[in-house]
Amino acid sequence: MWLKVRKHLAALTCLVLTAGSLGVWGCAGTRPTLSEAANASNPAASAGNNAATGSGISPATLPEYRLGILDELEIRVRYHERLNNTIKVRPDGRITLEDLGDIFAAGMTPSQLDSVITDLYSKTIHEPEVTIFVRGFAGLSVYVLGEVRNPGIVEMKPKMTVLQAVAAASGSVRGAKMNSVMRLRRDAAGQIQAQRLDLNSTAIKNAAYQDIYVQPEDIIFVPKTFIASVNDFLTQVYDGVLPPVDVYLRALRIQIRN
Repeated sequence: MWLKVRKHLAALTCLVLTAGSLGVWGCAGTRPTLSEAANASNPAASAGNNAATGSGISPATLPEYRLGILDELEIRVRYHERLNNTIKVRPDGRITLEDLGDIFAAGMTPSQLDSVITDLYSKTIHEPEVTIFVRGFAGLSVYVLGEVRNPGIVEMKPKMTVLQAVAAASGSVRGAKMNSVMRLRRDAAGQIQAQRLDLNSTAIKNAAYQDIYVQPEDIIFVPKTFIASVNDFLTQVYDGVLPPVDVYLRALRIQIRN
């Protein structure tokens, strides 16, 4: 079964590498924070928060922007010009800085990343003064792969669910196992976390389906065969599926930028 999955993803990679530009890149915007994601699943809380915002709440208490893949950052270290850098967050969520190496940045707020970099530089620089500017915002998008009619990047809409993302990819093909849809998401440590969802028509009819809101850079995988174990699936992701998926996503980004 996993051999078929790997072959399918490898085939998609080859297709993207040879295809023309794909006009499915989302528009720029701010990414939802974890608190906003929670509000999305709780309309009452969301409405309450919106009302509070409209009542003159201090900007200091509003959610801070969280960095995403391909966001462009300008990092300055006062009195140390050689350490100044303008860099993009890589597809693996990391950035590379002089004297520090790789730092995981995706999902952090600018102030959190500032604190991390300041702490790291303080080991070699006396009281470093670090400033981070977000110079460019990547598009808000998710990736829908597997047994769908138009696999690839899907522009993320407000409060978009997994089922809506699949629909935006023109829906599933015949034989797809919609009762075993996998949602993959990187956590704060950069590790892939998977969740299996039952989006089968029978579950939908009985109001027992497990639709959830997506977040930017989520990967939605619609399999051809039922996935019995999430742990086994993740093992296959790390052992064989993830590399072609990463190549596939990078190829899509390259095609879009060109």
